[in-house]
Amino acid sequence: MKQLIIDKNWSMYEAIKQNIAASNIQYAVSFYGKRYTFDRIFRYIEVLAENFKEKYRLGKGDTLTLCMPNSPSALIAFYAANKLGAAVNLVHPYIPPEKLKESAEKTNSKIVVVYDAYPHKNRPDFKAAVLESDCGYFMGAAAKMYYRFTKKKLGWGEKLENLLKGGKKNFSPPARFAFDEPAVYLASGGTTGEPKIIMHNNYTFNLLCSKAPEFLRYDLKEYTSLYNVLPIFHGFGLCINMHMCMMMRRTNIMCIKFDAKRSAKQIIKEKANILTGVPTMFLKLLGEKSFANGDLSHIKDVFVGGDSVSAKLLDDFNAVLKRQGSKAELYEGYGLTETVTVCVVNSAAHHKKGSLGYPLSGTRLAVARDGKFLPCGEVGEIYIDSPQFMLGYMTSGDPFEEIDGVRWLKTGDYGWLDEDGFLYFKQRIKNMIKVSGVPVYPSEIESAAMKAAGVKKACAIGIDDAVRGQHVRLYAEVTGDKEAAKAEILAVCKKTLISYAVPREIVIKDRLPVNLIGKIDRKALEDEAAKEKNHESA
Repeated sequence: MKQLIIDKNWSMYEAIKQNIAASNIQYAVSFYGKRYTFDRIFRYIEVLAENFKEKYRLGKGDTLTLCMPNSPSALIAFYAANKLGAAVNLVHPYIPPEKLKESAEKTNSKIVVVYDAYPHKNRPDFKAAVLESDCGYFMGAAAKMYYRFTKKKLGWGEKLENLLKGGKKNFSPPARFAFDEPAVYLASGGTTGEPKIIMHNNYTFNLLCSKAPEFLRYDLKEYTSLYNVLPIFHGFGLCINMHMCMMMRRTNIMCIKFDAKRSAKQIIKEKANILTGVPTMFLKLLGEKSFANGDLSHIKDVFVGGDSVSAKLLDDFNAVLKRQGSKAELYEGYGLTETVTVCVVNSAAHHKKGSLGYPLSGTRLAVARDGKFLPCGEVGEIYIDSPQFMLGYMTSGDPFEEIDGVRWLKTGDYGWLDEDGFLYFKQRIKNMIKVSGVPVYPSEIESAAMKAAGVKKACAIGIDDAVRGQHVRLYAEVTGDKEAAKAEILAVCKKTLISYAVPREIVIKDRLPVNLIGKIDRKALEDEAAKEKNHESA
C-alpha cells in the first residue's frame, strides 16, 4: 500500500477523496450491528452537503456546530460541511444548553446539530437553525429497537437524517479553504486552564494523519479497523480515530459511549487492530473476562493518553495482550488540543518505559524555566515547536514565546527530557499543589498510591490550609477493606514521597467521578471539596 498523501491546499474532504484508492477495504463504518460501505458513506456526504447548501445556505466561511457523540451522522455532517468550505465547531455532547448557545454564537454558527438523547430538555432561543440527529438511525435492527425504546426523544428541530435523502447524481465540486482559514473549532482549557476555543486549519489534521507510519507498528496494509470510543469533540477522537480511518480507508468501529462489557465483545468480534483510549477504559477492559481471556491476536497497536497512567496498568495490560496472542503493547503519548492531539508518542520504533514518548517528525521539544532552556534531566515547563500548531485562540491569549527566532508553544506542563530526546511528564502546572511553599506534584502522589494493594484509581488535590497554604487530600477507589487500604496507601506514600507530598487526608470512594472520555474528573472533586468548605464555614 502506498503512503498517505497530502497537499497543503487540500481540505479534509479532499484528503480522504485523494487517498481513497489506496485500499480496497469495503466498509467505512461499523455501528452497533450494521456496516456501511465507503461508497454509501460518500453518497450521504454528497447529498447532505447539497441539502445543507440549498436548504440552509451553508457555504464557504460559515460554521456548523456539532453537539453529538460518535455516530455515522456526526461523521457525515462533518465532511459535508468541510466540503462546502464551512468550519465545524465541535462541542461536548453533555454541554448545558446555554453554553451550547454561547459556543454557537461565538463561532457565528449558521446551523446547530444536537442528538436526540441530549440530556437537556429546555431549548434556548438559538440564532442558528437547529437540527436533531437520530442516533439510532444507522444502528442494526436489534440495537435500534433497544435504543428507541430506552431513549427519550428531544424534539428540538428537523431530523438531520431527513437531509440524507436526495436523487442527485452530479454534485458540486468541493470548496477551497485558505491556508490560514479555520476548518475546525475545538474547545480546550488552553495551556493556562482558562476555557478557550481553538482554531485549526485542514492541514494540521491531514499532516498528523499522514504520520501514521511513524507510530503504527506495521505497514499500513496490515490494518483493517480501529475501535473508536474517543468522542468526536476530542482532538484524538476526531483526527486519529475518525479522519485517519477515512484517509487510510479503514473501518471505523464506532461507539457512542464506552461500556466495558459491550466494548470488549465488540473489539473481539470485529477483530479491531487499533485501540485508543484513556487509562480508565483500559482498566475496565482488564476486568472483563471476555477481553482478558479472549483472542487478542488481531490487536496490533494500543495507545493511551489524556491522563496519568500507572506503571501497574501498563504492565498488567501488556501481560494480558501477550498472553492472549497480541504482539502489541500499551503505549503512552502526549499532546495538546493546540497541536490537534498527539505530537509525542511511544511506539515500537521509539520506546522508553516511563516516558511519554519521542516526538513525531517535525516536532521539537525543549524544557525551560524563567525564559531559559534547561539541560537534560532538569524539570521545567515543556515547550514545543511543531508544524501541527493551531491557527490560534478564537478570543484572546497567546501561549507562544519566540526564542532565537523560533515560535515555541508554552504547554503549561512540567517535565524533563533525557539525553535521547524522550519526554517525561511531571505535572500540569495548574494542578500543582504548594504545601508550605514547596511544589508538590499530584501525579507523583497518585503514582505512589497506585502501588498500594487494591487501589484501582487515585486523584490528589490541594486543600486550603491556614498554616501550610495547602495540604494534600487523596481520593482513591479501592477493592477490599477500606481502612486497610488507607493504612497501606499512607505507608507507601510516607516511604516514597517527600513529607510535603504525603496526603494529610485520604478519602475512599466507591467510585471516582469521570468525564465523558473516561478521565478522572479532578474538577468535580475540587468542587466537592469547595462545597464542603463552604458548608463548614456556614
